[in-house]
Amino acid sequence: MSELPGAILFDAGGTLVLQNTGAMERRLGISIDVDLAFEAHYRTMAEFSELRLNGGEASWDWWLERYFRRLGHPSPELAGPAIDRGYGLWTMAITGAVEAIKRIRGSGVRVAVVSNSDGSVSDSLEAAGFGGLFEFTLDSALVGTKKPDPRIFEIALERLALAPAAVWYVGDSVFHDIAGADSAGLSRSVLVDPLGLSQRDSVPSVAELPELLGLARRGLTA
Repeated sequence: MSELPGAILFDAGGTLVLQNTGAMERRLGISIDVDLAFEAHYRTMAEFSELRLNGGEASWDWWLERYFRRLGHPSPELAGPAIDRGYGLWTMAITGAVEAIKRIRGSGVRVAVVSNSDGSVSDSLEAAGFGGLFEFTLDSALVGTKKPDPRIFEIALERLALAPAAVWYVGDSVFHDIAGADSAGLSRSVLVDPLGLSQRDSVPSVAELPELLGLARRGLTA
C-alpha cells in the first residue's frame, strides 16, 4: 500500500464550492436552474482550459459570459457588473466536500487551499461550512501571483515546509490547476471532473477523494 501524501492542496471554486445560485438570483432578478448551473460551470471550465492550452486568449470575463450563456442569460451585463464579477458568491459547498475534507484531515494528511480569487475566498469557504478545516488559504489577489504560475504553489510548499514530492493538488481546471501543479513538480494532480470531460487522472468530486486515498482500506473511515 502506497504512503499517503504529506499534504493535499485544493482549489476552491468548482472543487470545494460553486457559485450560490440563490444569491445570484437575488442579485440579478432572474431564475437559475441549479442542475444547469452545475453543468455550465464544468463545461465552461473545460472549454476555457482547452482554449488556453492551445494558445488562445480567455479571461475571467470570457468565462462568465459563456457560463451565463449556457444558463440562457447571454447578456454581458449579467455576466460581469451585475454580480460584481462573482465576488463573494462562491458559498455553496459541493455535496460531500466538507465531510471528505474532515476525513482526510482525520487521516493525518494536512490540507490547505490555493485559489485564484479576488480576496474573498477565505470568507466564502467559511460561509460554505469549511471554517477551521484548512491549515491556510492562499488567495491569488492577496499573494500577488496566480495559477498556473508555479510560484503560487511554491509559496504553499514553503508554508507547509514540504517537498513537492510529498504534496498533491486537486482542482477542476486542467489549465490552472493540473498544468500549474505539474509545473511546480507536485507529486500528483487530480482533476475534479463530474461530467467526464477529460481523460486525465480524475475524480467526479472531492467526496470520492478519501476512496482514492484508500482511507477505508487503511481503517481510516471516520
